Amino acid sequence: MADAADVASPPPEPAAPPPTAGDCEPRRVEPLAMLGKLSEEQVACLEASLSAASKMTDKDKFSRALMINAYSKGDKRGWESLVKRHLEEVDQSDPDICYKYATHLARKGPSRASAVIRWSDVALENRTRWSGDTYTKRVYALYKMKAISGQNLWRSADETYSADPTEANQKSVEKWRNLTKVYAREWYEYAKGAGMDPSVPLELCNSAAGHDDYCEQ
Repeated sequence: MADAADVASPPPEPAAPPPTAGDCEPRRVEPLAMLGKLSEEQVACLEASLSAASKMTDKDKFSRALMINAYSKGDKRGWESLVKRHLEEVDQSDPDICYKYATHLARKGPSRASAVIRWSDVALENRTRWSGDTYTKRVYALYKMKAISGQNLWRSADETYSADPTEANQKSVEKWRNLTKVYAREWYEYAKGAGMDPSVPLELCNSAAGHDDYCEQ
């Protein structure tokens, strides 16, 4: 005689078949995306689904699958483009994405300095989603990237002013010098509070401020 529990229990659900070429439900294609193995048809399906989705939560899922696939297969240019679209058109609340994007842009040199500052700020706005060592290391890195990017823009403005000493160019120099001073002080104060070496940010802050009083007050 069958046990009552066995009779009451529903039969196990069959395992989901692997996704087909035109199947792009994010949960099903995620394993392939993590390997960078999505087919052209699946990528096209994700793009079409992203465009057609009415809910931002759905757009977020399709967009993330595309970003994961590009990153996993080493397509840095494609990944950068997908992340830029995600942050500007879908969602900016994930500090991990903002942090990785800002770090990526910082490695591309001074020409990306303005974007580095922008996305570092957005990551810092959502930093409470981190904790422990991740929080400490990433917040420090974000303040550092902001300060270095400010310094790069200050130098660029100074070079422009040297070649063309107009009033507008002089104002640009002062703008970026002052912002570098602010960013460096933020970096210095965080480093000091987190028990990290504050000497480099303090040196940059003093250089931008022109005196010691501002940075250590």
